[in-house]
Amino acid sequence: MDEGKTLLIEGIENEVDPQLDPVLEKQIQTKGKNTFINVGGTDMDYNDNFNMFLTTKLSNPQFSPELSAKTTIIDFAVT
Repeated sequence: MDEGKTLLIEGIENEVDPQLDPVLEKQIQTKGKNTFINVGGTDMDYNDNFNMFLTTKLSNPQFSPELSAKTTIIDFAVT
């Protein structure tokens, strides 16, 4: 996160680990010139260029309304 690179998490099922909630909700904190985010009880440096992508192989995933509100869902299924 601190280098501003992209993170790809593959194989997501209908639920996402609750430890990722601060990242999904962008609970970014600033102290002085430093920006950080608390993930799993650890403060990690945060770069605004950081992106996270979650992918699934489920053909019709049933994500919770909370997860749908925190993310942008793109369906690449061919119909």
